[in-house]
Amino acid sequence: MILQKITPYFTLLFAFLILSCSSDTNNSGTTPPDPTAANRQSLGASARAFLSAEEFTSMNVEIAYVDGFRPSENTLNNLRSFFTARLNKPGGVRFTETVVPATTVGALNRDEYVEIENDNRTVFNEGSELGVWVFFADQNSESDEGNSRILGTAYRNTSCIIFGETLREFSRGITGPSLTQLETITTEHEFGHLFGLVNLGTEMVRDHEDETADDDGGATPNKHCDQENCLMYFQTVADATSTDMSGLPTFGEFCLEDLRANGGK
Repeated sequence: MILQKITPYFTLLFAFLILSCSSDTNNSGTTPPDPTAANRQSLGASARAFLSAEEFTSMNVEIAYVDGFRPSENTLNNLRSFFTARLNKPGGVRFTETVVPATTVGALNRDEYVEIENDNRTVFNEGSELGVWVFFADQNSESDEGNSRILGTAYRNTSCIIFGETLREFSRGITGPSLTQLETITTEHEFGHLFGLVNLGTEMVRDHEDETADDDGGATPNKHCDQENCLMYFQTVADATSTDMSGLPTFGEFCLEDLRANGGK
């Protein structure tokens, strides 16, 4: 997660429940296991499942979006390259696109995103394929306050949300960044949290968790990197909202060490 005072902000959030469409019990009278439970764990719980091929050899990323908020083809191509470069998925990574009905309640809170995912998610872990949900929303976050803005949130082990309307607001200015830049950097940063960075399910090789950049007003570390040139530095996404960058930020040396030591590339 990432919050920026005065400039923009971005953190983590979203969740889901899937209701059975048949009986609550099997023939023996016991409740059958929930096939979606593995996708409803805490953030970072599937870090090694993302990085290595030990459990999952392929990945299916559900790109969900409200009509008009589909990420650009360049963004999707950037994500494909990002996954290929960092994840051990010999069976490949594929995208499944899902159009979500427009929201009507204005700025959205966590409970509302839980409901949206509950109603629309179709991709879950299946066999040796890891299922992921990424929702490009048509609204801002209800947690926005003043000049602090949330751009994206990873909130459970295989779920994240990108606040598409907020990204568009930053990209509309004459000197503003491109929408593709904001979509790419925000989404890749949130996937960094899904990968267990920093110290969020992926063990650190060397201590590099930023203990001071607390983006939620509390006293606990915010799971970001203390290297300023890293994709997981708390200010990286905020900086991307102010101007076009000559190149996209990447993981720094310490984060790369963590990924490789936990099954990634």
